[in-house]
Amino acid sequence: MTDRFLPACKRSLRVPGLCAVGVLAMSAIVTPPLHAQQATDHPRLTPGRDAVIDYVFQPRPTEQDLKAGAKADTPVASRHVQVLYSGDGGLMRINYMTSMEGDASRGAVIINRAAQEVLVIINDRHIYTRLVQQEGIRNPFLLDMSMQFTKTGSDVVAGQPCTTWQAVSAQGKASTCVTDDGFILQQDGVDVDGLNGSLRAMKVSYDIVPVSAFEPPQGFQEVTPHSPYPDAAQTEPPVTGVGPATSLPATSPNPEGETR
Repeated sequence: MTDRFLPACKRSLRVPGLCAVGVLAMSAIVTPPLHAQQATDHPRLTPGRDAVIDYVFQPRPTEQDLKAGAKADTPVASRHVQVLYSGDGGLMRINYMTSMEGDASRGAVIINRAAQEVLVIINDRHIYTRLVQQEGIRNPFLLDMSMQFTKTGSDVVAGQPCTTWQAVSAQGKASTCVTDDGFILQQDGVDVDGLNGSLRAMKVSYDIVPVSAFEPPQGFQEVTPHSPYPDAAQTEPPVTGVGPATSLPATSPNPEGETR
């Protein structure tokens, strides 16, 4: 997200999990520099059509975690996230699924670049909050031109052909596989924010995504930052970021496969 998004999220929200831990994928700049747009030595930066992609995300300890004493082989539960893309990349919805299989989700984050806002939805409480940004929003699961790319070959992931790239940033290296129409299907390594892990598409659908998927659900109550909201007594400290490592509030104290 933007440089100002994470601090603002931590300051304003009191609902647990509304700010996420981050993404292994990357963030796409709203308007890449002209020289970046003209370059040909990088993958397509934004989606070319609507899509729904289910990913499995396996986080790993970061270098900072290792310095703090974490073991490199510490097991971390895989996460299932479902991402809905609009055809122009301006709208994105990230659903945080309750299990590796099935369609049930705990909540979602909706990113609207044109309106420069983020909606965070908590399903079991039937609430959502709206974060309006002062500067351009950057989307997770899209590519960032601050990285340097080297084409390395091709692969097939979830039945879809993609081009493999080596991506290097100030934080480290990652390998990624991107379709010709701009969708990341696989990534392994360290992203531009220093987060370490692997991301792989399990299922890809190019069905048209309805506009309603990027709007607050009917019947949900809007909660403004610092205002009371349902089940206020059940709050926990919020975490930061937006992406597959998110721990949105669960419908049970210890949902299967979820680490807290």
